Amino acid sequence: MSLKRILGNYLQRSHRFPWIRLKGRRYLIVRMDTTNRCNLRCSMCSMRLADLDPQREWHDIDPVLFNRIAEEVFPKASVVGLSCGAELLVNPDFRTYLERLYRADVPVRDVVTNGILLSSENISIILDSPPTSLFVSIDGATPQTHAEIRGGADLNLITGNMRALVFERDRRGMKFPMLSFSVTLQRKNIMELPDIVRLAHSVGAVSVCVVPLVPYEGLDLTGETIDPASPAVSEQIRLASNTAADLGLIFNPPPIPDTDGELSCPYLENWVYIDPDGRINPCPHWDTAEPLGNLNNQNFSEIWEGPAYRELRNRIKTGEFTGNCAVCPEISGRFGNEIAKC
Repeated sequence: MSLKRILGNYLQRSHRFPWIRLKGRRYLIVRMDTTNRCNLRCSMCSMRLADLDPQREWHDIDPVLFNRIAEEVFPKASVVGLSCGAELLVNPDFRTYLERLYRADVPVRDVVTNGILLSSENISIILDSPPTSLFVSIDGATPQTHAEIRGGADLNLITGNMRALVFERDRRGMKFPMLSFSVTLQRKNIMELPDIVRLAHSVGAVSVCVVPLVPYEGLDLTGETIDPASPAVSEQIRLASNTAADLGLIFNPPPIPDTDGELSCPYLENWVYIDPDGRINPCPHWDTAEPLGNLNNQNFSEIWEGPAYRELRNRIKTGEFTGNCAVCPEISGRFGNEIAKC
């Protein structure tokens, strides 16, 4: 049996009752936020732009809206990530949303956090309704580099929190969540990438996932972007990959678009991004001022199969790239273009 078929079978089975096969086709990869707040202000994050908006209202998702998403979207999803642009753990009701996701039988359940709020109490909550993976944003092997990029975050505190999570998980005899590092690669940390892999191993992480910095308009970070295909960067990625192999870790390098082939979007067919106001966006690079729909007044099928999505799919299919699509690094292969992000 092929690996693809084995994986397909796994994604169709209940994680709580593995002898039960799930009904329906799970074709979606969902990233969503249950809040628009965060406890950090990282150098490359659009949250810094939100601070400048006098009309910005800081709030958490309406529980009624979350329940609608759970009922309409989760049954169609093979992957759901609870957090993409904000910090899940600042939402005082995050326990409820983790529990609902767990009960929804979504096979792959991700949480991304900056790790600051992984207190013993929050670790216990996470382990009570465990996601399959917990990604911690780590952008430096040294406290100085990490703090410079991650808004002054204390790397020693974060690594201590991660070790505590792994200890408690193992004490309970659990396999999940698997701990992973999420690294935003840029000039400030490229030379530390092999040491970031070593740090991941030291705290009990099983993988390191790397994405290149995408600069947002207004943050003046084009000078920090790197080209993953350049010789100097490729060498550090190679060293990090070899280090991971030696330590038994999974290393996911940054994607390098095939600009010699037909340009295409890696997100449009099965990814969806949902913000805490119910707005639907098709990818992480989309200008959120122009959502494709809103789950507060539309059901998901109306949006997914509706005119805005159809028009976008037709444009991409015919090679008509406009707005952020025209400067998207994953389509164009150019990582220095600024992206508009409301």
